[in-house]
Amino acid sequence: MTPTGHQAAEQRHEDPFTAGLRAAGLKVTAQRAAICTALAGMAGKKHPTVQEIFEAAREHHPGVSLATVYNTLTVLKERGLLYELGPDSAGAVHYELDVDTHVNVVCIRCKQVIDLHHISTGLEEVVEAETGFQLVGAQMLYYGVCPACARNGGAD
Repeated sequence: MTPTGHQAAEQRHEDPFTAGLRAAGLKVTAQRAAICTALAGMAGKKHPTVQEIFEAAREHHPGVSLATVYNTLTVLKERGLLYELGPDSAGAVHYELDVDTHVNVVCIRCKQVIDLHHISTGLEEVVEAETGFQLVGAQMLYYGVCPACARNGGAD
């Protein structure tokens, strides 16, 4: 079934998360659409946790379930539309919504994440040359102690 003109126009202007679900062959239910809308609203602003995504999605659709958030994030991660940064000190997993190649620097104390887009290492070319892979993205993560935490107790 081909989309109507209105549906085709909506699909052309939809966020990358919704488009990724469609590309994966999934039906974009109201719950999934709410999750994608929440993610699109968070893009470029922070590295949200599952709980933060869940709460933001519920603002768009109160019936969103936590299981649907986890399942949707799994599909989006598999499609390369977001990355999992890993758990913070409280065990909450953070997600990177900006999949353009850049460096993340994480404070091991307060878990603040800083994005550095202006750093180019040339590492991608080396990895491609050494492995033969055609890279589609990269995630580079450095750990350290931020200046505020260092002032409040030094590096461990």
